[in-house]
Amino acid sequence: MRKLLGLSLGLLLATGLSTTAAADNVAHCEVLIIQVIADAALDGEAQVVTYGPAVSYIESVYDNEDGHITHIADQPIRALMCNRNDVIPAKSDYALIATGIPFILSQDFDSADTDSLTMFWRDGKLDYVYKGYPLSSEAQEILDGRIASFSKRGLNAAALKAAKAVEKANLQDKLTVEERASEVENIVVISSIEDDTTDTKTEIKK
Repeated sequence: MRKLLGLSLGLLLATGLSTTAAADNVAHCEVLIIQVIADAALDGEAQVVTYGPAVSYIESVYDNEDGHITHIADQPIRALMCNRNDVIPAKSDYALIATGIPFILSQDFDSADTDSLTMFWRDGKLDYVYKGYPLSSEAQEILDGRIASFSKRGLNAAALKAAKAVEKANLQDKLTVEERASEVENIVVISSIEDDTTDTKTEIKK
């Protein structure tokens, strides 16, 4: 993991990010994958929730190639999760947010008594859900300013194309925008990974 982190820091620094920004964008991050499997025996569906290293995904966002990784093992990335003491997104986080993949910041994903911020796109605008201790007026002003700035800059070209495809598919499935947003807002992250290992949790939905 340290070797991968070193390579990633080098790549991000090459794109012009500062050492601090590069470290924040790579360290303590993982991707959330949810695979839905039909389970006839249980008369429902099994949701296999997997958390894995985000290094490859983040590298693909900051390299100079078009597009970025959207799937791992043929499953879509549902969210990017990063541990940070300060859950207000940094200006350098825009590239990650512009992918359209929900971005979750938390002081501690293993604790319910902590600050967390979930950012996601809804109706072409960036929205967020903050949970935790009340923000100071100064912190709230900074957060609102960052969200407004990111929202004004919008999604990147690849994300816009993907969003249109998803919107078309969702219309066919009669899935509303509000239901999609609710799905993101209700993501509950209760586990994390160590180094290159991956944790998997299975939930049954009937």
